[in-house]
Amino acid sequence: MNTAGAVRALRAHVETWRPYTLWYVGLVGLAGAAVAGGRDPWLLLSAWAAPTAGWLGGHYLGDYFDRDLDAGSKPHRPIPSSRLGAGTALWCGIACFAALGVLAVAGGWGTTVAALLAGCGIVAYSRWFKARGIAGNLVRGALGAVALAYGAFAAGLAPDRSWAVPVLLALVVAFWSHDAMSNLVGALRDIDGDRAGGYRTLPVGRGVPVAVRTVMALYALTIGAAVTAGLLAGAGTRGAYLGTVVVVLVTGVVALTPLVARRDGMPVLVALRAHSVLVVERVVLASAAVGLGLGVAVQLALALPMVLLTWLAQRRMRVRHELGPPVAGLTLATRSRLPLEDAP
Repeated sequence: MNTAGAVRALRAHVETWRPYTLWYVGLVGLAGAAVAGGRDPWLLLSAWAAPTAGWLGGHYLGDYFDRDLDAGSKPHRPIPSSRLGAGTALWCGIACFAALGVLAVAGGWGTTVAALLAGCGIVAYSRWFKARGIAGNLVRGALGAVALAYGAFAAGLAPDRSWAVPVLLALVVAFWSHDAMSNLVGALRDIDGDRAGGYRTLPVGRGVPVAVRTVMALYALTIGAAVTAGLLAGAGTRGAYLGTVVVVLVTGVVALTPLVARRDGMPVLVALRAHSVLVVERVVLASAAVGLGLGVAVQLALALPMVLLTWLAQRRMRVRHELGPPVAGLTLATRSRLPLEDAP
């Protein structure tokens, strides 16, 4: 393969990784370990790395299973554009799952069970549930909750963390509902392609107004569960955590208000902008959970660069990956303005 071909192939892989989503799930795994009381650097690294490997594998396998749908609605993506072979994507996904499996088995029975649940959930969502309304969103949302549980199992419960179990249970609800909600916002962006491909997502099957109301209900559940986690946590980190949840709430309102305003006729770019804000907002939420266990200094040390990387990756790649080269010059919420008046 010549240099140009190698660069083209590498770019196809990077697009498949979706770098603007890459940092979130590892933070959730790390949060589970931190809240449980983990302090060993290698265990914390494993709690981050294993969910990240599964996340990458899920992207490869998701694009593999969606290749026929994308061929009609998103032909610019790596597999339908022939920049990434379907077989290559399949084997890369399997390799990522193998890495997850090695880390999980090394961590013991709890991490092994969590990894098996995650792997089954990823395949089930991509292969069957994505096209089945709210069930697909809930299955997809469960992956965040499993990542949190993986981190907690990887670290083990510290004897001085009597408050950890109820906090972890509240965070399971928060991340499950948030991931289901953001996945549903993604479905609002893909209505035409999903309908053409025969996918009965909630917006396709029940309509946009019902989907938007469901989004708002799931987000209310997210914030309620996140606040509950803070109130149940130890006093030392509670204040900084709840302050961060307020930032999360304000950012979420900014993301979701346009969806409510345009629920009777959802432009693609409105839903895409909302999702782009939520992608940044959930990094802040996950970092807050890390701070509950490891302190605000660690929280900020992780959140600031990861928010910046997420923002930069979206600015450079997001519109092109979702809508293709013809509209790659359009801006998202990560830039100064979005030309909503020209939205289709």
